[in-house]
Amino acid sequence: MRRTVEALPITSMTFGPEFGLLLEAIRGPFGYRPSPAPLPMPPPVRQHSVDNPSGQRSPEPEPANDTRRWPLEILLFAVALLVYELSRALVIGDAGDAVKHAWEIIDIEKASGIFFESSVQNWMLDNLHLAEFLNHFYVWAHLPVTAAFFVWLYRRRREAYPFIRNAFFVANGMALAVFVVFPVAPPRLMTSEGFIDTLSIISGIDLHGGRLSGLFNPFAAVPSMHFGYALMIGVVVAVLVRHWALRLLVLTYPLIVFVTIVGTANHYVLDALAGGAVMIAAFTLTALWRSWRTRAHRTRVSGVCAD
Repeated sequence: MRRTVEALPITSMTFGPEFGLLLEAIRGPFGYRPSPAPLPMPPPVRQHSVDNPSGQRSPEPEPANDTRRWPLEILLFAVALLVYELSRALVIGDAGDAVKHAWEIIDIEKASGIFFESSVQNWMLDNLHLAEFLNHFYVWAHLPVTAAFFVWLYRRRREAYPFIRNAFFVANGMALAVFVVFPVAPPRLMTSEGFIDTLSIISGIDLHGGRLSGLFNPFAAVPSMHFGYALMIGVVVAVLVRHWALRLLVLTYPLIVFVTIVGTANHYVLDALAGGAVMIAAFTLTALWRSWRTRAHRTRVSGVCAD
């Protein structure tokens, strides 16, 4: 007899107690939960009144048009992108500080035993076809995948969308502050350490000139929001989807992004750790803020009822 195995629910025991806060923040009272079986409802009782002598049911009001919120959501993301682009003007001219900070990052990694960017890049360069693919993946997958994630979230997990969007904006605000006060030159500019700009040498992609230069902050290595976005997408989708195979699949996305940003010499290992820390901090702060608002609302409601 054929047996079927259902996907186990993801709980805080799956990844440890630290994961519990983030899990509950995402799923909480608004995240995805399997709907319980509906209770049987009694037949409707017709109400007779002067305005409705026949007792016929009045037509249900039509639901609000969800498409009305799309322009607002697009505007929010457009403003966030505009603010990010304006930040480039604040860090241009700080190339000396960016290189100095890059040396500090390298020294910290060497002292901590996590300076293995060259090993990852050498492994990638052993297969030029893989290097070519990851070069284009780095340039073209980041924003489209993130946009597709938010479209899916808005359409399929609407209850979780506001919380994830707000945490995303908080994370970008935190990262923007770091970009301004602590610019860091990426590894591809630190050629004395043996790093190779694979995008330029292998794929002919120049991030410092041409049309693509306007899409990249040249000294925004720390934190790596490439990895921060990927971690957000992987964890959130893994929490919200039902099938275990999809969970495993989406959780490989942050790993692929990590190999890509390090192998192409666009980010240090410490950058990825910082990007993940920023995203976790943003989700935690957003969850605490939402909890505070909920308690404040309940307090106001209790005060009104007491009066």
